[in-house]
Amino acid sequence: MRKPFDPFGRYAWWTLAINLLVALGGVFVRASGSGAGCGNHWPLCYGAIWPDLTQWDTVVEFTHRLTSAAAFVMVFILWWWARKQYPPGHPTRIAAAASFVLMVTEVLAGGSLVLFDWVVDNLTWGRVIIMAVHLTNTYLLIAAIAMTAWLASGGTFVCPKEQGDWVRGLMNVLTLIWLESALGSIVALNEVVARWEARGGLPAAYEGPAAFVRAMLPVHIAGAVVLGLYMFWVLRRLGLFHSPIHGLVMTVLIAYGVQILLGLLNVALHFAIWVQLLHLSVGYVLWLGWLFITLETLITGPAPQKQPVLDFSQAA
Repeated sequence: MRKPFDPFGRYAWWTLAINLLVALGGVFVRASGSGAGCGNHWPLCYGAIWPDLTQWDTVVEFTHRLTSAAAFVMVFILWWWARKQYPPGHPTRIAAAASFVLMVTEVLAGGSLVLFDWVVDNLTWGRVIIMAVHLTNTYLLIAAIAMTAWLASGGTFVCPKEQGDWVRGLMNVLTLIWLESALGSIVALNEVVARWEARGGLPAAYEGPAAFVRAMLPVHIAGAVVLGLYMFWVLRRLGLFHSPIHGLVMTVLIAYGVQILLGLLNVALHFAIWVQLLHLSVGYVLWLGWLFITLETLITGPAPQKQPVLDFSQAA
C-alpha cells in the first residue's frame, strides 16, 4: 500500500492501529467474562472515576474503558486535524468526520452493553441483537479510519457508481464479509450457552436465544465456504491475480484460508480466548484487505485479461 506522505497520514495509520487493538480488547473482555467488571455503571466504574482494582474482572474492564477513551480522543483529533488540513467536501475530511460519528455510536453501543446488563452470562434477545449491531459499527468505524489514512497517503476516492457492472462483485464480497462476521459475533455466544449447560441447564428465558445461537453455527460455517469460493471467483473474473495489487490479493486469500482453520479450531476448542482473539484479528485483516483491494481497483479498473497469442506463421 502507499506510504504516508505527511504527519497527518502517519497519525491516521496509528489511529487505525490503536482502534484495532481496542476492538480486540473488547473481545478479550467478553471472552474472559469480565464485562461486569465495573458493575452496571457507565461511564464511571462502580460510580468512581478510579475504582478499586483488586479484582481481575475490574482490571480488565477498566483497562478497556481507558484504552477506549484514548481511542476516542485520537479519532476526535483525527477529525479536528482533517478539518484544518483539508477544504470542505474533500474525501479525506469526509472520511475523518464519518470516523468521529462512528466513534460516538461505538461508545454508545459499548455503553449499552453495560447499562442493559448484556454481558457475561446474559443470553437475552437484546444481547444477541446488540452483538451484531456492535460488530457492524466497529467494522464501519475501522473502515472509515482506514479510508482516512489511505486517502491521506495518496489514495484517490472513485465512486463505485461511476464504474461499470464489474464493481458489483467487489462490493458484494465486502458486504458478505460483513454479514459473515456479524453472524460470527452471534455464534461466539455459544460459549455462554456452554457455560450454562455446564451448570446444569439454561434458564427458561434463555432457551429461545440459545437455540438460535446454536442454529447459526452451521450457517456460519456454510457461509464461510460460499464466501471463499465467491471471493476467488471475483478475483479471477477481474484479473486481479495479474494486477499491480496481486501481492495484496494473495495476502487476503492466504488470510482467508487461515481464518477457516481458526474457525474450525475455535469450535474444536470450545471458543478458547486465544483462538477467538486470533480469529477476530484475521477477520480484520480480511475486512481491511478487501476494502483496500476495492479502493485500488476502483482507481485502475479490472486488470486486462491475457489473450492467446496467434502464430500466423504456423497457420500458413
